[in-house]
Amino acid sequence: VLDIFCLKKRNINIMKACESTAKVKEKKVLVNNFLFPLLFIVFAIILEMVNFLYLGFKDSDGSVMVLPSYFLFDFAIILMLAGLIYVVHNRVAVLVLFLFFLGLQCALNIANATMYNIFGDILSFDLFVLGGEATSAITPDVIDWGGSFLNLGIYIAMVVVGVLLFKYNKRSISIKNFSIPVILLAVFILFQSSGLGLYAISQSTLAGSAPGETEIESSDKYLWDNFQFKLEAFKKFGNYGFYTKSVLNLIFNHKATEDEQEYYSNYIDSGYQPEDETAPLYGENLIIILCESTDWFAIDPFNTPTLYSIASGNSSLVFTEFYARNRTNNSEGIVLNGSMPKNISLKEAYHNGYNFDYALPKVFEATTDEETVATYIHNNTREYYGRDVTHVDGLGFDYMYTREDYTGEQEYKGWGKWMTDVDFTGNLMDKVIPDSERFFTFIATMATHGPYTYTNPYYEQYYQTFDENYEQFEAWFTENTPYTIPEDEDDFELFRHYKSAAIDLDRTVANIISELEKRGRADDTSIVLFADHNVYYHDLSLKLKGIDKIDYQETFAYNIPLMIYSPSLTGGEGQIIDTFCNTYDILPTICDLYGLAYNENLLFGYSVFSDEIENSFFASHLNGMFTNNIYSMNITDVFVVGDGVTEEEIDRFRENANKYFKKQEELEIIYTNGINGTIDITADYV
Repeated sequence: VLDIFCLKKRNINIMKACESTAKVKEKKVLVNNFLFPLLFIVFAIILEMVNFLYLGFKDSDGSVMVLPSYFLFDFAIILMLAGLIYVVHNRVAVLVLFLFFLGLQCALNIANATMYNIFGDILSFDLFVLGGEATSAITPDVIDWGGSFLNLGIYIAMVVVGVLLFKYNKRSISIKNFSIPVILLAVFILFQSSGLGLYAISQSTLAGSAPGETEIESSDKYLWDNFQFKLEAFKKFGNYGFYTKSVLNLIFNHKATEDEQEYYSNYIDSGYQPEDETAPLYGENLIIILCESTDWFAIDPFNTPTLYSIASGNSSLVFTEFYARNRTNNSEGIVLNGSMPKNISLKEAYHNGYNFDYALPKVFEATTDEETVATYIHNNTREYYGRDVTHVDGLGFDYMYTREDYTGEQEYKGWGKWMTDVDFTGNLMDKVIPDSERFFTFIATMATHGPYTYTNPYYEQYYQTFDENYEQFEAWFTENTPYTIPEDEDDFELFRHYKSAAIDLDRTVANIISELEKRGRADDTSIVLFADHNVYYHDLSLKLKGIDKIDYQETFAYNIPLMIYSPSLTGGEGQIIDTFCNTYDILPTICDLYGLAYNENLLFGYSVFSDEIENSFFASHLNGMFTNNIYSMNITDVFVVGDGVTEEEIDRFRENANKYFKKQEELEIIYTNGINGTIDITADYV
């Protein structure tokens, strides 16, 4: 009996041991661990489709784009992110990653909808570098609320789905004979290898140059490597493909070899052109005024009589076919350097060791043996766009005066509530116009910068002037300009605010001219006035010009003022110049007039007074490229604006576009690697 009892007990123990072993071998894996990565793939694709459709992207043949041309780039990154969601295994972490990646995509969609609404542009890493400067210009009234609510609605739906699955779906799958870590690793490797494989396949399928076209204009492989057309790259490679490659480009940017450094140093030296003592304004003074957000309709005989007199050709050169479309930092950099890379900032280039030897302040001071002072003045903070780093130590300004140096009675009350430029520059007039030295002064204004939704107490007298002059102004404006005063009450109020701010710009210029005369500097000082871009806030420029937002190829939208007030140069006669020119042509024109040393290999433009000005070509850092009658997004697809454009002009446009982007690629390498020439043009004043 005892033996039987022991035998039964042993059998029971064996059975329990077997059951325990079975339990060890049999594992439970939650269904959600598989479901969330799959849902992420589905939702990510849906969000991409929604974004493309909402922004109205079209292919070169005009067909509506639902997904990027090379969707596999997108899908490859989506797969790899899905693998990350799966491998974390923890049920809370899975939900968090699922919502984080989709939330990031929704945030990018919202940012891109707003950027596209304002500029016709998309978010890129050059804006991340700018940081607060890039976001400070975004006010509630310019946000694309339609795109925001659409993406937020979809995201909320995703959150609800995720939370419900997390809370109520407790189902699991039994896994036998394999350990959980092995399964996690195997599935993770499957996701990553599939993604990397698709990524490699996509790269191998990138189209090369089309017959008769260069790789710059038609090679998708070149576009993938260089992103020379930002919006085109986004449309072809999609959200995930575009931003992943942008990160890779930042991490693995071009590191020049010793031979390349020597080549580019010699390239810089070979472009050196010495000063010209026979130039008409050689040795004279120069004031440049960057007229923030100024359009031609800012100028009229009743509200802005000084600007109107200059624009009429009184002691001035007026460039009626001047065009530009850039953010202020790019416009300023182009005028001071004659060129601008597409990705790297001036601040980064300075930190990389680039010395800006051919920047305007340096070449201006290097011309003549006379003591010269170069001064920068801006009614904004010193740190904005990193000017505190680049402008003195880098570009060569001797002094910088900003809002921190203002000692007047006005106070800055927030974005859009600017102090008046006439009071700001008046407070610093001894810096604007030095008493004895030869001088170069660069002034960047703020009053006309939007938004135009705030009533500024400092503009009260300007509102009154506009209202008092309105009847005469309206009759003149309607009869003599191609613009239309807004009929909508809200739009008219925006216009009223903008015109009142333009009065401040007019008073600023009038005050400077008056001070030049009082101080005996009027006969040997010229003033270059240029707009950095049109009035993009609230689409005010488009509304007055009668252009729809989607008609980006209408180059009239980008026609803005450039004038040179110079009694010394004009003898009081003045001249209207109707040759197409753009921001890149300003520095070469100044060098021509003042006989400054310059570097033709570092200039993207031409002097307006040279025969080469027929090659003037503008490529925006925002989006698109154009002359006054040709527009393109990618060089290949050309929109002809107006009549009379010949095939020869179109061919020249394409040729100059290729030349521009090649030069920009070279400049990118020079700035990124801090490569400098060996000719010391500053030796005379260092």
